[in-house]
Amino acid sequence: MEERIIFNYRLPADHLERLLPVAWLTPQLVDGDAVASVCVLRLSKVTAGPVPSLFGVRSVSAARRYGVLDQRSGGRPAVFVTERTTDSALGSLFTGAGFSAQHEHLSANISRDGESVLVALGNDRFNGRAVPAQRWSSSLFPALGDFSAFLAEGIRSYGTSRHEGQLTILDLFKEDKGYEPLAAREVRGSLVQPWLDAGAVLDSVARTTNAKYRWTYHGLTPKP
Repeated sequence: MEERIIFNYRLPADHLERLLPVAWLTPQLVDGDAVASVCVLRLSKVTAGPVPSLFGVRSVSAARRYGVLDQRSGGRPAVFVTERTTDSALGSLFTGAGFSAQHEHLSANISRDGESVLVALGNDRFNGRAVPAQRWSSSLFPALGDFSAFLAEGIRSYGTSRHEGQLTILDLFKEDKGYEPLAAREVRGSLVQPWLDAGAVLDSVARTTNAKYRWTYHGLTPKP
């Protein structure tokens, strides 16, 4: 993973409750609210199985994610993903065919304009601009370490699939070097507008680089 940028929103818990498709997933509350995020990753040397990373593809991928608790596992922190996109046609095809996941092929870019970091997904799906910040500012996570710990807890994710009533099961193991704070200057798009309409507010932006990520696919949840 070359770069990961996360835009965090403070979301009313009742809105997330209505989005969750199964009773055993519940909102993970932080200071009384749920946490919704747009996660954008610039990936390189992406491979599957025994293929050496030397032959891996590059891509910019994104996910709309929510912090949840898995009540089947005693309330263990997890992640619920409602949307995944990638600018790699090969990646979209492979994920959809091999892992039953909905992985939309969508143009994406992470670029620089002076000190600004620019994120663009599709024509108007999501556009964000942020600049380096001297200090971490968040109403959800008092310290940057609290945010890092929140992310570290969410190893397992459940996502929408091509099979009605079943969720994909994916574990993400991360070896990163910590996060740095960014300050948002402009954020808009249809990806986050439903959150804003529900009363969400942009809380914080963070960035990490040059980390090793490993995803393990565990199939689908049982049919209801």
